[in-house]
Amino acid sequence: MSSAIFGTYTRAIVRQIPDSIRDHSEAFEGRHRHGLPEHEEPIDLEKARQDHERYTQTLRDLGLDVTVVPADESTPDCTFVEDTCVVVGNKALLTRPALATRRNEVDTMEKVLEDLGLEVHRIRDKEAKLEGGDVIFTGHEFFVGKSVCSNLEGHEILADTFPEYPVYSVPLRPPKFHLKGVICMAAPGVMAVGESKWGQRAWKMVQKRAKFTYEPLWVPDKDHTCGVIYFNGNLVHCTKEEGAESVKRFEDRFPDLNRVEVTVGQLEKVDAALTCCSVLFY
Repeated sequence: MSSAIFGTYTRAIVRQIPDSIRDHSEAFEGRHRHGLPEHEEPIDLEKARQDHERYTQTLRDLGLDVTVVPADESTPDCTFVEDTCVVVGNKALLTRPALATRRNEVDTMEKVLEDLGLEVHRIRDKEAKLEGGDVIFTGHEFFVGKSVCSNLEGHEILADTFPEYPVYSVPLRPPKFHLKGVICMAAPGVMAVGESKWGQRAWKMVQKRAKFTYEPLWVPDKDHTCGVIYFNGNLVHCTKEEGAESVKRFEDRFPDLNRVEVTVGQLEKVDAALTCCSVLFY
């Protein structure tokens, strides 16, 4: 069975924040559709852009060559580039987001990925749904959320695109919309897992289906503290202000990693986490 080197990356893609995210993010419709409360205050766009620039600069400071894609006002959630593709090695699969309003984001990413020299595939099946926020790649296998954002048809196309890696489905229900909101790779062989019942269920499914061994690092159930980014010996995670207990657990578990605190900031108001805002590859 083939295995990529997990967490060894040289490049990243981010996308700037449009004004339209303030009032027209998918998060508002999703919360309304599933009877969930909305955040009380709207996004402060100036602060959001300052936070996003610090996030982008952090990736650069940690050695990545970052491609910054301009915002598009017609796609309010275009900043969340993670959802638009899955990249392993030199191969990219363009996804098919659940909402038709997000699919123009994929058109832009198609050109970006082709210009960067990747082998690009795209989901064409109109019955399929797949978003990158549901896809966890461990270096050995994929775990993919079966959620309101991704379905089994999407999972099958992912498996067909990357036949060298097994794909395992993990059921997920609202209020959790993406698998990375409850479980995320924190280091080779280690997963940060939210302590909620959804995190516990996801972890049990991973244990049941995995062909490789992983260790859990349990963190308090807050999406943006579970959503960490590991690459090249660095762990990018939430700030102490956002999750002091999570940061303490990262410190205790990873004393030898270069840990960097970065805020998701204003984008938390549209249910974003750190992973949402970039695509990393090599």
